[in-house]
Amino acid sequence: MFLENLNTGAIFGIVLACVAVVAGIIVILLTRKNKNKVVVDEQLVNNMISFLGGKENISTYKQEAGRVKFEVIDLNKVDLESLKTISSKGVFVTGNNVKTLFKYDSNVIIKMLDKTLK
Repeated sequence: MFLENLNTGAIFGIVLACVAVVAGIIVILLTRKNKNKVVVDEQLVNNMISFLGGKENISTYKQEAGRVKFEVIDLNKVDLESLKTISSKGVFVTGNNVKTLFKYDSNVIIKMLDKTLK
């Protein structure tokens, strides 16, 4: 009933406005998603390894629920205060396990660690 009273130009204008609104929302969502991502570079990974006591002190590492979990051989060699400066979202220690939560993508960190440590 409503559309019967509108001419073709008005219908076209309404459709065009709806498409513009949807496109704007998509652009906003895509830019917001990538805004908090920071490039993980070799310097960050090398600092992380150094703060964990060096390559020889890292027994294993893996991604666990968005975190990067390290098992270290000697916890006394780990510089937790320095590690906290690059893991701004938190560092959690249980036994010889050090869990780090970064604002970076943990998958990228794991890939960089694979390249550096293996």
